[in-house]
Amino acid sequence: MGSPLTIGDEEKVPGLTFDSDEAETVFVKEESESPPADDKRLLVTRERPFKHMYKGRFAASGVSKRESTRPSLTHQQITKASRAISRSTASSSLSSHRPNLTGKVKIPRTPDDWEPFKEILTDLYITQNRILRDVIVIMETEHDFRATPKMFKNQFSRWNIFKYNVKNKPRLKSKAGSPEEGPGDQDMDLMVLQNHATIDSFVSPMMHQNGGSRAMQAGLTAVRHYLHGLIDTDPAQCKQDVVVLFDDPCYRYFKVAMDLFDARENVQGGRVLRLAFLQIERKIMQPNIKSFSDLCFLVPHLLLESNRQDILAAYLQYLARLATLRFGNHPFTEIVASFAELLHRPEDIMRYIMILSQINSDTIDNLGQMLERTRMWARNQYLACQRTVDNGTPLSQISRDPHEHYMIRLEAQSVYWAQHLLVHSPESDELAEQWLHRNFSDDFAPRCEALLEDIKAKIAAGHHFPKLWERMLECLYCGWLNDYYETQQDWPRVFEWGRRGLDLSTNEQFIIWAIHLEDLMRQHGTVEEAEEMRRRRIEHEWLESVRLQVDRLTLS
Repeated sequence: MGSPLTIGDEEKVPGLTFDSDEAETVFVKEESESPPADDKRLLVTRERPFKHMYKGRFAASGVSKRESTRPSLTHQQITKASRAISRSTASSSLSSHRPNLTGKVKIPRTPDDWEPFKEILTDLYITQNRILRDVIVIMETEHDFRATPKMFKNQFSRWNIFKYNVKNKPRLKSKAGSPEEGPGDQDMDLMVLQNHATIDSFVSPMMHQNGGSRAMQAGLTAVRHYLHGLIDTDPAQCKQDVVVLFDDPCYRYFKVAMDLFDARENVQGGRVLRLAFLQIERKIMQPNIKSFSDLCFLVPHLLLESNRQDILAAYLQYLARLATLRFGNHPFTEIVASFAELLHRPEDIMRYIMILSQINSDTIDNLGQMLERTRMWARNQYLACQRTVDNGTPLSQISRDPHEHYMIRLEAQSVYWAQHLLVHSPESDELAEQWLHRNFSDDFAPRCEALLEDIKAKIAAGHHFPKLWERMLECLYCGWLNDYYETQQDWPRVFEWGRRGLDLSTNEQFIIWAIHLEDLMRQHGTVEEAEEMRRRRIEHEWLESVRLQVDRLTLS
């Protein structure tokens, strides 16, 4: 027969290749035994018909004279009958699109050779949850198809067929004669997140419900593939500082657009949203750890918090199209496909984003030489997603509660880390942690005001902070005090520190803060204060620059 043909040597290369169809690493557990099929239509192997036919032939003399006179069957007749029974039974349990069998063993030599068997392999490997050894035996004995385990794994990877959660699918003894299982094999949780009971409690209701579960499993794998592939191709990414500088306004543009829509200023919100979509294209051209996180976790999370599934659907379609044009087969497209399966279940998408963010955090934490602040940034992002899910507030109400927008706080970690690197003050670090988690001590306000005065004194004395950060550090402490007094519901001081912060803010940051302050003034201040804040915001130069940019885009 000759040695089986293997897929090309490129399959042995680890990591992720962005511009080709090369195989990716597959996370599959092989030790457990195969389960029964979902119904009673079990495949029949050749042993069963042979046993039945020979029993009637050799046991006749001990039963009755009538049976002993029955004509005996030749070996060729037995073989022919057994094959007919086996094939007819197998065809009833598989798709009607099974390939035509010629009786000759087929060895796949090109990707096209696998396609006629895709539905059969998917049924055996995923639906019936059989281990790979059983799949190989059944394909050879029932379908005259032979390939090595490595060839099967590579092809499953090309098809994005992955096994993640087998906890709810019990297994029987393997037909290939697998060894005894260990006592804990059948209690295996999510493979890449073992021992995470919280994650499994969210995954179980979503997995194995329909065909979409395969897309979600591929999305979970895509996060790990992207991060490992990024580091494999560019190890310097581990040392890249992705959380310190405000070098990317994409998330804040979407935030401004959502706030303007909530304020019923739809024309202005549409203009900002158009610029936000342009930012997607810029981010995806040079992907890094933070751009991947922003596009796949933060922006979808914000759109769900704002209860804008219509914009989320358009966003996912746009992102998938850009990723396909730029990269072809890429983790971006796999994650977007997994979101698309849950668009009609927004609460499940929020839980799914939490799962993805924890995988992202765990993977970054396990990558060697990664900056500690990058690890903490990813961890805080996961905790923010978890707080949103644990909060239990219906998505339709979240956008009306100013305390539930956790992600804007996480996006502002860049300033949080900037003060850590510039001020070098344990006192400032401690207050930053309280602000980040919105868990303030009783003496937070006097300590923060003392820090603000100290920064002003250093600037006045000629302390050489970077020019950009002088105003930003002052604005940071004003923002902390504004948030603290908001939690204390001390509204006059909220408005005082809010106005001081606005005087130091620029561009989209000014608009976000002004909209929030205007809303608080309408609820807890006076209408005159709110209208004055609205007039100040509408006349801000940034909104005028947005209008001019959109007009130029329209004319071009």
